[in-house]
Amino acid sequence: MSKKTEAKCNGAMLTVGFHAANPPLIWRFDLERNHSFTLALQGEDGDWELGVTSPKGDFYPVVHFIAREDAEEAFAKVEKVLGKRSTVWGAVGKAILYVAAVAVIIVVGVSSYGLYVTHHASSPIGGVSSAAPVAMPSGVPVTADDVLKPPPN
Repeated sequence: MSKKTEAKCNGAMLTVGFHAANPPLIWRFDLERNHSFTLALQGEDGDWELGVTSPKGDFYPVVHFIAREDAEEAFAKVEKVLGKRSTVWGAVGKAILYVAAVAVIIVVGVSSYGLYVTHHASSPIGGVSSAAPVAMPSGVPVTADDVLKPPPN
């Protein structure tokens, strides 16, 4: 495999070594500050330029190549690194959204359950509510069946 171009991303910083360029150079590009651009290859025989095009359409050459093959290889390497970067951040973004959705579901579920328990905690046995409390005579023994008996209609 040829080492004419080496590219990597470290966080938001793209670093590319163009060893076959004229002259050879290392280029650093801050992707966070320059989030909207197009990588472009322009030129003709013996004079190829790899650069970035702004959203307004202005082309800014970064590096010159004599051989078209070297320019195309450099373009492909940078494209590959940028493509991997967006895939990684896309996967991370999806994972964050998934975790957030699960957290919202859990919070809503726990809150709903809490409201249910609070609402039914004051009602007698198993959430069955009675229309009115049974009046018990004071000082008179009452059987359990009489206490649990539903009130008369």
